[in-house]
Amino acid sequence: MLNTFLPIAAQAVREPREAASTLMSMGVPYAALWPAFGALVCLSVILSFLSGGLEPTAGQASLGPLVLALTSAVAGAASVFLVWKVGAAMDGKGRFEEALLLTVFLQGLIFAGQLVEFVLYLVMPPLSGLFSIAIILLTFWINLNFIAALHGFSSLWRSFGVLVFASLGVALILIFLMSLLGVQFMAGGIA
Repeated sequence: MLNTFLPIAAQAVREPREAASTLMSMGVPYAALWPAFGALVCLSVILSFLSGGLEPTAGQASLGPLVLALTSAVAGAASVFLVWKVGAAMDGKGRFEEALLLTVFLQGLIFAGQLVEFVLYLVMPPLSGLFSIAIILLTFWINLNFIAALHGFSSLWRSFGVLVFASLGVALILIFLMSLLGVQFMAGGIA
């Protein structure tokens, strides 16, 4: 499986639009995408926990990773849905399954980058910060091109519009979710 996806990962860095087209033409079964999505969420949470990214507050130590996993899963699923729907509203031709496939692949690339960043942090901390910035910029570039390939856009500006509106939607969903979780924590603390 790595032999199949490593060349596409390298292509995604050099030619992201073509890599997206290659992925969408591979016929990856839809049934495999949600488990891969869930596995990547769990792996990212574990890596965040190991790298000290979680600073649990008093009385919530056991909920920290679960809350992060929940919010990551909701944000990711909402992002897939909104990139698909907002793109369709802008005359895009992408399908939900393709949006999910490209998101899972991109999350896999991000996770691989986070692993490298974690190792750099252990070995050469100053380089990890620079590498983190490079990952963010590269991810943004790949995502714009993936959205363009997904929806058949000729302009990256349309992809940028989809990304902005989808990001705003995800932010609103997360604000709502966090307010619900905050109410539950307070109610749990009172009871």
